[in-house]
Amino acid sequence: MLKELKIENLAIIDEIDINLEKGLTVLTGETGAGKSIILDGLSLIIGEKANKEMIGKNSEKVTVEAVFNLDEEQIEKLNDLDYEFNDELIISREFGIDNKVRVNNKRFTLSNLKEISSNVLDLVGQHDHQYLLNSNYHLYLLDKFLDKDSLKIKSNMKEYISKIDTLNEEIEIIKKEKSEVIEKRNLYEYIVDEIFKHNLEIDEDEELENEYNELFNSGIITDKLTEILDILDFSSFKKVKKDLEKLSEYSNKYDNLTERFNNVYEELNDMVDELSSSLTSVDNNPYRLEEVNDRLNIIKKLKIKYGSSIKEILEYGENIKHKLELIESSDETLYNKEKELEENIKGYTKLSKKLSILRKDKAKTLKDSVMKELKELNMPQVVFDIEFTEIDRININGNDGVKFLISTNKGEKLKDLSKIASGGEISRIMLALKIVFSKVDHISCLIFDEIDTGISGETVIKIANKLKELSNNVQIICVTHSPQIAAKANNQFLIYKESDEKNTRTKIKKLDTKERVREIARILSGDNITKASLEIAKEMMK
Repeated sequence: MLKELKIENLAIIDEIDINLEKGLTVLTGETGAGKSIILDGLSLIIGEKANKEMIGKNSEKVTVEAVFNLDEEQIEKLNDLDYEFNDELIISREFGIDNKVRVNNKRFTLSNLKEISSNVLDLVGQHDHQYLLNSNYHLYLLDKFLDKDSLKIKSNMKEYISKIDTLNEEIEIIKKEKSEVIEKRNLYEYIVDEIFKHNLEIDEDEELENEYNELFNSGIITDKLTEILDILDFSSFKKVKKDLEKLSEYSNKYDNLTERFNNVYEELNDMVDELSSSLTSVDNNPYRLEEVNDRLNIIKKLKIKYGSSIKEILEYGENIKHKLELIESSDETLYNKEKELEENIKGYTKLSKKLSILRKDKAKTLKDSVMKELKELNMPQVVFDIEFTEIDRININGNDGVKFLISTNKGEKLKDLSKIASGGEISRIMLALKIVFSKVDHISCLIFDEIDTGISGETVIKIANKLKELSNNVQIICVTHSPQIAAKANNQFLIYKESDEKNTRTKIKKLDTKERVREIARILSGDNITKASLEIAKEMMK
């Protein structure tokens, strides 16, 4: 239940602090006194959009705080949603300079706030009947009656839909790729043949370039090698070697030079052998030169068309080869994917039909419950029904279309709720639904904004009695202009204005029994309160 509500700097409210109790609480006061501002504060608690125009004069921010006592079932429901709360829930909202949402002194997002508050508080505004008249909302309402097993079916359906969506995307891609390959099959076959018939090897072009340079310049290479070997006249080196060795015999100071030259001599000897070998191996075969040149030209053409290196050419060829293989493999892959899709659609359809049966069973319970409440709200001839239609498409809610129908008078055909012209009838239907759903939602606090709109006489008495009855199990807070409803309240607050030379402020006061009698008399007879109206008010409160 809502235990306390604090509002600061909201419109013409400077500061109010309301302590609330169980049962039926009514908020009364003159039109324009500020009752709607208090409801605006409550709307902020349930996550409604904040408007900077709400910020009070000479203020920079609005602060609203609500304190709730939670029962065990509410704690369990919130824990199931991964929120860990104990028996007290404190929601605060601040906007203006900063926009902050806090729950039990921890920062939360606005979407978190909506999820949390929806499990403890339901605010029924004057315009909420618009949701009721929208048939798209009716399925959502009916599904509130579903048990955990039924909700598990919805969860499993969602998994099937996710798989179905994924498979449809994969099938579309396969078909598109296959279509593209078929259109370009001849081209792809030509590319694969052109690339792979030459048996290219990675880095082959570098080796061929080197070989080509050697073959093309074989004459120059031969001349240069011959010239070098002529310069390296070994007979003179031998004489130097011999003379140094002789000098070493005469003096050891030549030993180092002799050793160093011997090392050079050995190195030169190896070089001469290698140069001589190179000279004899020089290839000046013009046929091989032509062959290498042709091979390089082939590689050059392939590079222009398919890649800057042999590696890239081969990778491109493998990619095209894979696309050709897709023609062969895609038929089987497509078959398997379509078969898997069919199985998932069957699984979804089976669950959807099962869910539909469960919904129709719950629809009977909902229909009977709503009709019972409506009859007790002075609609004795009412017939309330739920129409099912089949939706021929896959969606997370299954294949049921649901519409609430009603006949308010005997002999009258069932019609859409949107066809109801009477505001009083709409208010009673809204109240009946809230009464029924309060039992399954386990909401601990229901707030009604002028649920008595368009209603008078015996009907408003029945509504007052129904609110009183409901308040035995659920905390009810009601903004009302009805003396009958106010008289049934356990607690009553007066909303009024105070003005000075500069400002007007909304105030709130909890009324004692004597003050309640006077306020109810005012509602009955206006500002001219008479002895008769006071007596009537006392009688109504008995």
